[in-house]
Amino acid sequence: MSRAGERLDENRSALLALGFGTAVAMWWLGYLARLPRAQFVPAWLLAAGMLALMVAGGCVAGRWGGRGWSLGARAGLLTAVLNLLILGSLLGGEHPNQIVPAAVVWVPGSLVLGAVLGGAGAAFGARGAPARPEVDWRGAFGAVAAVATLLLVVVGGLVTSKQAGLAVVDWPNSFGYNMFLYPLSRMSGGVYYEHAHRLFGSLVGLTTLVLAVHLHRVEERRWVRRLSLVLLAVVIVQGILGGLRVTGGFTWSTSPEDMAPSTALAVVHGVLGQLFFGSMVALAVFVSRGWRRAVWVRETAGAQTDRVFAGALVFALVVQLVLGAVQRHTDQGLMIHITMAALVVGLGLSAGVRAWGLYGDVPVLSRLGTWLLSVLGVQVLLGIGALIAVTARAAGSPDRPWQVAVTTAHQTTGALLLATTVLLLVWLVRLVRPAPVEA
Repeated sequence: MSRAGERLDENRSALLALGFGTAVAMWWLGYLARLPRAQFVPAWLLAAGMLALMVAGGCVAGRWGGRGWSLGARAGLLTAVLNLLILGSLLGGEHPNQIVPAAVVWVPGSLVLGAVLGGAGAAFGARGAPARPEVDWRGAFGAVAAVATLLLVVVGGLVTSKQAGLAVVDWPNSFGYNMFLYPLSRMSGGVYYEHAHRLFGSLVGLTTLVLAVHLHRVEERRWVRRLSLVLLAVVIVQGILGGLRVTGGFTWSTSPEDMAPSTALAVVHGVLGQLFFGSMVALAVFVSRGWRRAVWVRETAGAQTDRVFAGALVFALVVQLVLGAVQRHTDQGLMIHITMAALVVGLGLSAGVRAWGLYGDVPVLSRLGTWLLSVLGVQVLLGIGALIAVTARAAGSPDRPWQVAVTTAHQTTGALLLATTVLLLVWLVRLVRPAPVEA
């Protein structure tokens, strides 16, 4: 790629990373602040926090984007466009698909405000910025997609923990409303958890789509472009599975009597979401500058053994995720899940200790070994807590807040453990080669 082409790649990647990254941060803040138990947060304070994040995104653009205020303004405009997906919840009327008249002011006003705040933040951040900032913007956009997916895993976990998967009876609409126009005033209790999950899913789907299109314009490696298309297909299938889990078939009906909720699809939906997250983390690494510039470090006789341990751990974790999803959705298979956990711990300790202890001269492998052992330890503790939460659950009554927090954290950490193991496996393949066998 020519120098001009590389510069264009950097500019586009920076715009997408900053615009989508700021939107993800704003959506997450809004989600937390509007949780049913957190609605004591005043609207003005939430609005101030959201605007501050937009200014902060502009500051990052000005300091490390290398394009002055213009990059911040364009990133702020992109963020505002993405935020239209949730702004519709404030512009929906009292009847399905009705839009309040004030929308003719709110929509263009929000776009202008986003550009102004982003540009102002960039102008401030550009003061004292390095002349040639060395930022891997393509990798940063991949990381934004991975973080957005992780947050979706958390949101989906809360839906399951709160038993809110069927709180919205129809799909793709929400109680007859277009999903993006369902009024915020009606999002309470389980409806909030499920509807917010759908909105977050749309953001992750859009991020995956834009990432795939962007990589097809700037990425030279065919296998990476193909992987991005595979993930795009997966996220589309995942969205459809989530809807069919509620309705049991394609229908525009809003009557619960016409629905056939599927527990089996709920299990598949939950497992596929975590597999998608692990794959997205791998894609983020593949497009990073560090991966593109990396070369194999050394040959070692134990390289193949380490790859086998990491691969076996990935397989065991996938099986464990399936067992965990079955247990969460059907309250069955707990002892099998616990037994499988012992195998996961054994494999995790072996893979983590070897990566940490044998590759001190390969920092990325050593760090991944440390991370694997740390995440595994946290997961074991959360598993014990989740077991206590499940056994303490009263029949027919909703879980207490601590039970919801522990079980959701256990599910999320399981996804992180899988992603960490996938990273260890791919970096082992990238950096270490098996030593040839002497005759």
